[in-house]
Amino acid sequence: MGVGDQHDVRLIGRADLEITGVQSVASFDVHAFELHTNAGALHIVGDNLHMKHFDVQAGVVRIEGRIIGLQYNDEGKRRNFVGRLLK
Repeated sequence: MGVGDQHDVRLIGRADLEITGVQSVASFDVHAFELHTNAGALHIVGDNLHMKHFDVQAGVVRIEGRIIGLQYNDEGKRRNFVGRLLK
């Protein structure tokens, strides 16, 4: 299974998050991650987040910490929203 095949999110106990179908990691710190996945941009919010594993070829990311929320963003809509804020 390659990066282009599938996207899954597996959350175990709000502390261990595994994501497949990851194309790239746009940004991250201890409070948030921004990933580009086969299903669109995925924003992860939490506390004390850190990347435990990233297999670029398989498209798998594993994040540990306290997961507070996950949100998919339509990139086109997001740019338009940000553009309206900056006008």
